[in-house]
Amino acid sequence: MDTSLKLCMGCMNELDESGVCHYCSYTDDIPHLQSYLAPRTVLDDRYIVGKMLSYNGEGASYICYDMVRKCKAVVREYMPDTLCDRERGSAVLIPNPDCLAKYKTYMSEFADMNKVLSRMKNLSHISTPLDIFVENSTTYVILEYVEGVSLKKFLQTNTGYLTWNRVKKLFMPLFTTLSIIHNSGIIHRGISPENIIVTTDGELKLTGFSISSIRTSNTGLSPEFYSGYTAPEQYTSLAYQGTWTDVYAVAAVLYRILTGCMPLDANTRLTNDTLVPASRINPGIPNYVSNVLSHAMAVKGEERIQTINDFVTQLFDRHYQLEHQKGATQTIPIIRDPASVQRSSSGTRKAPSRGRQQQSSSVAVAVAVLLIIVLLGIGAFMLYQLLLPPDKDSVGSNADSTLNSVYVPDSEADVITSESVITVSSQAEEDENDLGTGAIMPNVVGIRYETVEKQLGKHFKIRPEYFYSDEVEKGIITEQSIPEKTEYDPERKNELVLKVCKGTENVAVPDYTGKSYTDYSKLLDSYDIKYKKVEVYSDNVAIGYVVSTDIGVGYNVNVKNGEVLTVKVSKGKTVKKTTADSKSDKKETEKAE
Repeated sequence: MDTSLKLCMGCMNELDESGVCHYCSYTDDIPHLQSYLAPRTVLDDRYIVGKMLSYNGEGASYICYDMVRKCKAVVREYMPDTLCDRERGSAVLIPNPDCLAKYKTYMSEFADMNKVLSRMKNLSHISTPLDIFVENSTTYVILEYVEGVSLKKFLQTNTGYLTWNRVKKLFMPLFTTLSIIHNSGIIHRGISPENIIVTTDGELKLTGFSISSIRTSNTGLSPEFYSGYTAPEQYTSLAYQGTWTDVYAVAAVLYRILTGCMPLDANTRLTNDTLVPASRINPGIPNYVSNVLSHAMAVKGEERIQTINDFVTQLFDRHYQLEHQKGATQTIPIIRDPASVQRSSSGTRKAPSRGRQQQSSSVAVAVAVLLIIVLLGIGAFMLYQLLLPPDKDSVGSNADSTLNSVYVPDSEADVITSESVITVSSQAEEDENDLGTGAIMPNVVGIRYETVEKQLGKHFKIRPEYFYSDEVEKGIITEQSIPEKTEYDPERKNELVLKVCKGTENVAVPDYTGKSYTDYSKLLDSYDIKYKKVEVYSDNVAIGYVVSTDIGVGYNVNVKNGEVLTVKVSKGKTVKKTTADSKSDKKETEKAE
């Protein structure tokens, strides 16, 4: 190990001379789970292990530093906690004697899967394995470090949903990558917003590949399921899994992104399938997209879209077919004049005679010449108008109209109706349309409250009136107290009351697996879920991490009625008290009483 390196074990950036990291809040006195690798452990005489990033029943991932490449990386350690233990004070794993065969079988599957993935270095939309080696009676995989945030966090900081036009551009490269991975015989089984990284370049990368047994029930490993995204067949070891399993997960991710709502948990749908079509939640989603998502998320695997290729075909080919039916963008075939088509005695059609073809060509040339003459005339007239001196009245009227500019829909797509509220609001944000700063009230219905508050806050005292709805997206304005095109005094701050949707009143409890109380409380705050913290002893969960909630993950909490979620947080392993401690506690209790 290069002793000259002074690295932060939390982010692998260099420390200053005082040993302080200016990039993260990690310090060396932060305790680590004793069952996992300690920070500053060196693997293969090359990789310096830092803090643990995540863990599941298959193993753990740590940030690390590659002393050869001189860069950050991620090391994935095969360590099924139900099949082995770590030797105290050492990095060596000791398989349980009764599970030795299963331990070796799963480790072989772990190594084989990553060897296949390592041959796909030309795929830029997955986190590619860079190195594989055996040490400490287990297998390690070195993965490239991806700069970015998870799609889950990205959605939380970007209004919670995206439009279909943005989604299809963003996901198309990922669809292609996933199709190639499937062709190589690998099924992910854990596609979710947590395992998709939005890079600093604005692209998507798929991470979190694991062996099949970790994402299937009753395999001897602690299962890792993603509520709302795990397919129904993964909740049992008796059902077949395949490419259709990933199709379900991808469709569920798109459902979440387009609607802003997490899909109903598949295990719940097995007994009570009440999944709401995406277009009913967000009317801005095209109906054909909503239908394809519902088909791809069918509870029974055999009724589902089977491959990613078929999924993409239905999403995009059907799009063009429906647009042609509407007549929006059609290629119109040339239809010959029936009179020009002659029939032979046998009833077959014959091409028109050469003379008629020449006559048709002459007519076409004449029409083209006439059209050119008309266009030249229009061009000359417009040039003449431009060369005229400006009229004073017209200049004055133009100036007035500029000063009193307001947001006016300039196309049919911008007209706000009850069926296009979400689409229009999203487009308004993306294009950064000006709401107007003159003395005429613009139409703000269908636009997000944050946008209106930012642009009109200096002219009005804005007071939001919140309401709950399952049909309108969170943050969208549905009514305004000052009607559109009403004149107002810009020098006097009039009160503007806006009715703003606060989202659905029933919110699904988010997954807490592997989350600290700090992170989980922030997540609950983003969903407006009220909660209270209860500290409990736990032999399996680290201090400060969530143990459980009184309402199961995926089940609803009524935020409108102020229903409170109890979050149980670990305060460490159970401490066996001595008799003296018990007497001391009893005396303190009596004093308090």
